[in-house]
Amino acid sequence: MKNIFIITLLLSVFGMSQDMAKSKEVNIEKTLQTIVSYYSKETNNTAILLLVSKGNKTYKASAGLANRESGETIKSSDLFEIGSSSKVFTGVAIFQLIESGKLSLDTKIKTFYPKGDITKLANYKGTNYWDDVTIGMLLQHTSGFIDYLNVYGDDSKALKILGGKDKHFTFSQLIDMSISFGDANFKAGEEFKYCNTGYVILGDIISKVSGLDWHEYIQKNILDKVGMKQTYFGSLISPKLRSSMPKGYMQSKETFMPPSLASSAGEIISTLDDLALFMKAWSKGELYKDSKTLTLQMEKGFHQEAKKIENLFYGYAIMKLEGFYGHGGQTFGFQSYITVNPKTDTIYIVGTNDSTIASMDLFMQIANIQFKYITKDK
Repeated sequence: MKNIFIITLLLSVFGMSQDMAKSKEVNIEKTLQTIVSYYSKETNNTAILLLVSKGNKTYKASAGLANRESGETIKSSDLFEIGSSSKVFTGVAIFQLIESGKLSLDTKIKTFYPKGDITKLANYKGTNYWDDVTIGMLLQHTSGFIDYLNVYGDDSKALKILGGKDKHFTFSQLIDMSISFGDANFKAGEEFKYCNTGYVILGDIISKVSGLDWHEYIQKNILDKVGMKQTYFGSLISPKLRSSMPKGYMQSKETFMPPSLASSAGEIISTLDDLALFMKAWSKGELYKDSKTLTLQMEKGFHQEAKKIENLFYGYAIMKLEGFYGHGGQTFGFQSYITVNPKTDTIYIVGTNDSTIASMDLFMQIANIQFKYITKDK
């Protein structure tokens, strides 16, 4: 019923001719607000955040409860956890280091970890393939490593084991956790399987190569460069600012995901406006010195096997879907989807404060109708 309503509304508003639209003074932002309000209502008043940008025009909408206990409603300026959408930031940092000549996609990770327990991540059927694993494999989820976050098969079970405000996880603990679940999923480089562990390792490599903690590197070379003044790392955000954020939920029950559990695979907290700034800067190549770097990231590394699993193409820290490039994210209490179509200069940023309410679903419902007067070339 929810899908039918949204599709009907979009078709009625955006299916008219341009002249009709002008004569009726269609208010796109009001329409978006109607859609988001309905979406929130149909999902038990989940907080929904939406930004749609086309060129120099930006439209925002928000609805739902930021705090179910107090009844406080969400605002379009509110912070929210973006989860695995953080992987795009980690990926950009890696490509910047590749540009500087400090890394390549073919750099073997044994360069940074020649021995130790971490090498057990590449054990598979009696053979260790650690010497074969490359930076490119970590970026495109083809290392085969066990993903410490997605081994439980049930988010509520993972929450019981790993959730809680009093918990903190180190790099070594996350690696040990992954190793504890046994052999790798497959021989390095042979298949695709989404893996947070790989991105935790990429964060540590950023620290080793740059000489800066990975948080500091991303702050200096991405956040500050773009002008993202309302973007933070969950493990570093002040308690006062954290307490002012919307609460996170799982099926309407309040939850908390220790930021260090996600690390460089997903601990960034941001806003609609800041994320739009980031996606615009990335899509225009402003985060790289050479335009070929962006071209490489946008055109190479997409694994066909991923489409069979997720109905998406996964590449080097980027998902590709119908001309849009970006990433989705989920923590124990939030979801996000950040994406841009460079050809149409269109950006979608979506956030929800319930880990079971899909941000990507709302994007798809709007984008699949073409959102005629925003996303299409005139």
